[in-house]
Amino acid sequence: MQNQIVHESISEMKKYAKALQGNKNYVAKKTAEDPDYFTKLAQGQNPKYLLIGCSDSRAPPNEITETDPGEIFIHRNIANVVVPTDLNINCVIQYAIEHLKVHNIVIMGHTFCGGVKAAMKQDSVGGLLDLWLNNLKLVYEKHQDLINQLDNEDDRVACLAHMNVREQVLNVWKNPIVQKSWQDGHPVMVHGWLFRVETGFIEELEIEESIPNNLSKVFKLNFKPTQQPPKFKQQIEEKEDERARSPSIRKRFQRMQSRLETEIKRLTITLQDTNQEVEKEVVDQVSEVLQKDLDFTTDDN
Repeated sequence: MQNQIVHESISEMKKYAKALQGNKNYVAKKTAEDPDYFTKLAQGQNPKYLLIGCSDSRAPPNEITETDPGEIFIHRNIANVVVPTDLNINCVIQYAIEHLKVHNIVIMGHTFCGGVKAAMKQDSVGGLLDLWLNNLKLVYEKHQDLINQLDNEDDRVACLAHMNVREQVLNVWKNPIVQKSWQDGHPVMVHGWLFRVETGFIEELEIEESIPNNLSKVFKLNFKPTQQPPKFKQQIEEKEDERARSPSIRKRFQRMQSRLETEIKRLTITLQDTNQEVEKEVVDQVSEVLQKDLDFTTDDN
């Protein structure tokens, strides 16, 4: 018995050491391709997506999308659930939208999900896990007539995984942080993915694009305009006064357009001459008119 424990311990230590060696191999590979790779990575991140996925080790977001570190902001939990009162995920969503300025949130579930499978059974998995899986049981309860029509268990699990993704997409749309972002002029789209573990492919689920406009009145929120600090408000007013004293951008372009039209009409007959030197002269004259307007060397009258 003691020898068996020793052998198992050695085996586990080798697996642990393999992970650290893998990191060294990873660094060597990246620096061989680009010696400044990690120096550049340390300068900051600019991800275009927030991906909320499952903690399952078979569904690593970066690897299955062939993206590099810094490209996807990632949050993972058991069965990719978006619980409205979960401070963890709400902080992630807020940071992604308000600070990283992402415009796309992806909910990614996967087939053969252990959490989904457990939620379809009555066997307790213990304590907090049972509470967490209640979120999936609510989805299962809503769609059980459809799901239970399938004979194969793997198909039933895949179907519930699909329905769960759709439900979590709706939860993100209902999120006050996401709704306020739309009102503030920062539209955020929410997408649903199902990763097929058995094939390696991602299925993009058809989610209605009209959801943000058709949310139930129960969940749709109206926000008061954000109050700007007095100093910031004063700066805005000063800039507005400065704009009012100077010609507007639209007026400048209208003036420029009018002068170009006049110049081109005057040179219409000349343009009929195919001589290249004449054409060059025409281009130079029109360019001169354009440059005068861009430099604002003429008066506004």
